[in-house]
Amino acid sequence: MKPLEKLTKAQFVSFCLMSLCSGIMIGVGGTAFLLALSLFAEWGKLIGSVLFSLGILAIVMFEMKLFTGLISDIPEMGAKNWWRLPVCFLGNMLGVLLSAVLVYYSPLADKVVPQAQEMMSVKLDASLWGVKALCSSILCGFLITLSIGAVNYAPRKKLSTTVGVMFPIIVFAFCGFDHSVANTLYIFFLGFSWKAVLYILVCVAGNILGGVILPILSLFRLWSNKSQAEETKKE
Repeated sequence: MKPLEKLTKAQFVSFCLMSLCSGIMIGVGGTAFLLALSLFAEWGKLIGSVLFSLGILAIVMFEMKLFTGLISDIPEMGAKNWWRLPVCFLGNMLGVLLSAVLVYYSPLADKVVPQAQEMMSVKLDASLWGVKALCSSILCGFLITLSIGAVNYAPRKKLSTTVGVMFPIIVFAFCGFDHSVANTLYIFFLGFSWKAVLYILVCVAGNILGGVILPILSLFRLWSNKSQAEETKKE
């Protein structure tokens, strides 16, 4: 990961717009996921997971800014750059909501909206929903970081970057793990409430916890290798 630099005004505007576009892509991917669930019965979840992953692939290809992707930079970005996280999340939320409004007034609404309502109602009405949401979102955050990391690591291992980016996303979507930004789309169709907002906040916390695991382990590995090298030189 490259160290983050101070943004100019133009770069800040670009950052905000890319965050908005990223939210739109999550909204489109989430809509495709819901439509697949509605149309393809048992196969709908698998087909929908593949379709959802294409949204993340577009985000990576065009270097859009996704909150759950930016989390992987936390260990190295420094406290002075933490403002990027809420700004990115807000941009993502606005992009998702824009997609949600467009879908709500489109012909897709009859199939997509009831599916989202059913899916989120089950999660919000579950016993120990907070614990389940936290655990689910931690796993999601871990897989998102794995996906983002594939951009750098897949070519080194002579693997397909596209597959490396998409496969972890397909897994998290198929398993139903909670993505804080995507959940905004589903909750919009269900209807916002204080419980729904709290659910999203729990998912944000979980995505952060899961998203920093691999970067922290990578830093620890680098530190241990450096320490070993220094010990070798002393000998």
